Amino acid sequence: MSLRKRMFRSGMMILCSAILAMAVICVMIALLFEDTLEKDFASVTNMDTHSFLYKIVRSYPSLFFIGVLIVLFAVVVLFVVSYVFSRRLNQQIMEPLNALSEGAKRIKEGNLKEEIIYHGDSEFENVCQMFNEMQKTILEDQKQREQNEAARKDMVTGISHDLRTPLTSIQGYIKGILDGIADTEEKQQMYLKTAYQSTKEMNVLLEKLFEFSKIESGQTQFHMVPVDFSEYTQAYIAQKEMEYETIEFLYTRQQEILPEVLIDVDQMRRVFDNLLENSIKYSNKEPVQISVTAGVDKDGVSISWKDNGAGVDEDKLAKIFDRFYRCDEARNKKGSGVGLYVVKYIIEQQMGHIDATNDHGLKMTMHFPIIKESK
Repeated sequence: MSLRKRMFRSGMMILCSAILAMAVICVMIALLFEDTLEKDFASVTNMDTHSFLYKIVRSYPSLFFIGVLIVLFAVVVLFVVSYVFSRRLNQQIMEPLNALSEGAKRIKEGNLKEEIIYHGDSEFENVCQMFNEMQKTILEDQKQREQNEAARKDMVTGISHDLRTPLTSIQGYIKGILDGIADTEEKQQMYLKTAYQSTKEMNVLLEKLFEFSKIESGQTQFHMVPVDFSEYTQAYIAQKEMEYETIEFLYTRQQEILPEVLIDVDQMRRVFDNLLENSIKYSNKEPVQISVTAGVDKDGVSISWKDNGAGVDEDKLAKIFDRFYRCDEARNKKGSGVGLYVVKYIIEQQMGHIDATNDHGLKMTMHFPIIKESK
């Protein structure tokens, strides 16, 4: 049964109950005071009969008829007033409900831009406003999904292109060895080293895809341990200085002793690897200079990573940590668009945060809370 019918029936039941209760009360009063009424009325009319009601009907038919008409008129008026108020109440309730129903129907049909316009009772206004906010949230999520899907397709296309280059190189050099083009031991070694280097490039791309897949599926595990972040960073830089002779590292510690922080040492290595790869790839400088500074600020322990590149356009700076985002839209550089997204994800999972600024190059600063000493 619809709400409209239930409200109408409830109103009618209330009306009928009121009329029935009034009638019962009148009858009970008449029966309770029948003797007194008969005596009073007999003294006025000088009539003596056994039935008071019969005496009224017989002696004063017009009076009885008028009384009946008054009662009927009162019932009709009460019915009309109750009907009008019930109908008005139905309209006040059904108007916002119909608006909500139409809004839900529009959403089902895919129309998320038209909002509900209702001005009336504050309770229903709040409900309609919440419905409009929900609709906006759905629309924003839909747009975000469309952007993510477009970026995902672009990432797959880009990675396919990036994988094709080393794969073609591997095929070419192996074919050169098989066809006898590399006719000396020296050439064969050169061909094999080049093919091996291409497999390493492919492995890096595949590892990024696997890493991103684990993040998206929530399978990334974190094992937090207290670490002197400054010493950890310094050890990482010392290792990379031996691996990359063409990169100049400059490490600065703003104070001698820094508080410990909780991090996952393996995940933080991945963070630094991604930052290093980003600097090498996009700084466009020779040699690449990377300045790393450790210190303490209001947010805890901070580690800043800055290269000597040209930086990032200000309108793109806030987007560099977004999923699949690439500043190099022309794809002149190889990349998946997930490296810095992974950096941000790992840092935030360790209760930290990262921001980026332009400071004679791209500068990214990581902040981690200090371990609170137990009392």
